Amino acid sequence: MAGAFLLPATNILASENTGAVVQWGISAAENEQLGIRAHQETRYQIALQYFQKAYEIDPSMGSAAYGAAASASKLKQTDLAFTWLQNAYRVKYFNIRQLKNNKDFDVLHQDPRWDKLIMQFETASKKEAEFWNGSTWKTPYKESLTEDERVAGLSRVWSEIKYNFVFVEKLQDINWDGLYLQYLPKIRAAKTNLEYYQLLSEMVALLQDGHTNVYPSQQEYDKYQTKPLIYIELMEGKVIVRWVGDSELQQAGLKRGHEIVSVNGMPAQEYSEKVLAPYISSGTRQDKDVRIYQYEFLQGPISEKIAFAARDENGVVKHYSAKRVSNEERSNAIGGSWYTFKMLEGGIAHVWMTTFESTEVTELFLKDFPEISKAKALILDVRRNGGGNAHVGYDILKTLGMDVFPTSKATIRNYRSIDRSQHNSNPEYTYPVYKVTPDANHQFKGPVVVLTSGQTFSAAEDFVVAFRNMKRGLIIGGATAGSTGSPISFNLPGGGSGRVCVKNDTFPDGTEFVGKGIVPDIKVAQTVADFRNRVDTVLNAAISALNQQLK
Repeated sequence: MAGAFLLPATNILASENTGAVVQWGISAAENEQLGIRAHQETRYQIALQYFQKAYEIDPSMGSAAYGAAASASKLKQTDLAFTWLQNAYRVKYFNIRQLKNNKDFDVLHQDPRWDKLIMQFETASKKEAEFWNGSTWKTPYKESLTEDERVAGLSRVWSEIKYNFVFVEKLQDINWDGLYLQYLPKIRAAKTNLEYYQLLSEMVALLQDGHTNVYPSQQEYDKYQTKPLIYIELMEGKVIVRWVGDSELQQAGLKRGHEIVSVNGMPAQEYSEKVLAPYISSGTRQDKDVRIYQYEFLQGPISEKIAFAARDENGVVKHYSAKRVSNEERSNAIGGSWYTFKMLEGGIAHVWMTTFESTEVTELFLKDFPEISKAKALILDVRRNGGGNAHVGYDILKTLGMDVFPTSKATIRNYRSIDRSQHNSNPEYTYPVYKVTPDANHQFKGPVVVLTSGQTFSAAEDFVVAFRNMKRGLIIGGATAGSTGSPISFNLPGGGSGRVCVKNDTFPDGTEFVGKGIVPDIKVAQTVADFRNRVDTVLNAAISALNQQLK
């Protein structure tokens, strides 16, 4: 499957130690990817040669030097491993946490050079961290930021986005520099921290990117961005109550399935668009709807109650007043599990995953795999998966077939000051497509369906891209959020923070899904009638599709 990266046969080299064949990639990045795969497959001598070749092509590639060190360490070539770690240090590859936790280097720990090297990396890593996001910006919470602090925060948001945001055309189209000047007097005039953060959020929201955001301090968040013990979802254009945890509201008659029709005397849809939408960063309508209704609806100061009216299934409208609670209390009340496995009627396994944040998801899946493997068919449900680490999802997909499969194609800005000096250019760099090797010890052979929605976000979308590349089964549900990419996070004065998307992912052939969403093979949405009857419309559609395949 790596053939797209390879040179003609004249570039084939036989390894002296193993007799195995090494076929070089065209670029440094391609050789590095081949080295990563060989290392994962425990072909350490081959991996070492690939990493060395990558570094030979591009001596600034610290990750290749690091990879060479890891492979040399596994081969117990201690001196060579330390040499390659020094090469990584020289090009400022300072991932100290990775270095300390990587078991590939266990053999080096008893060497007297190890502690000195760790200290060397730690010192350099701290200096870099302080330079890019240090104590100058990470200042304590203040009840009221000064004008200088507000202007400094605006300036930092502007600069981090100008030089890192991957979608340069958006910056050009909206005149990002002009927006800075437009918002500068507003920021200066802001009376409260709340108003200041709203202005920053409003400005950033104009970029329409779900991975580029501004966040207030935790204190401001806990004071002004709280909600009642109610969970809301938009279904068929209606604002539907999904869960009620407030005992007073329960006693007053509010129930699951009721439709909220107004908030503080304003029609619910109008309230959403005027009060919430201007501050929400999202690239698609479906992502914005999730953020408005599931994440921010009825949000406001914890000291104030919120008034709303709801219509029951018989059309009767009743008015309610709800107290807001702390975010911690609400989170604990809603609860939820990262992972759930259930065998449905007819021998269909249903695996529900709400995050790829932790490898625990993969571990639980593999723990259940003996039972999952007995199923006639499999449903992988990522409708409420907000992402995390794409590799957690890939480790699930490894069990669905024996072919190596491609993931996304990633492009970043390759900003170099010399290019700007000489050509006023803004070049990009596209990585070779990362490919995943299957898990030969865990293989599910039956038909598979993946369920998606507008809440399928970030690394969960990377998962869906890879699944579609595998051609392993149907995708059923709604279009995904249309937002992924590795963000850079940064501090703002007074405990605030921001992040900016620095990577644009597409399908391997260049087909875009960021700002659009991944469209399912079969579009199905939850209906209000089914919800009130506790019927999962989308899950039933998946079961029906699988039963057709099983006939």
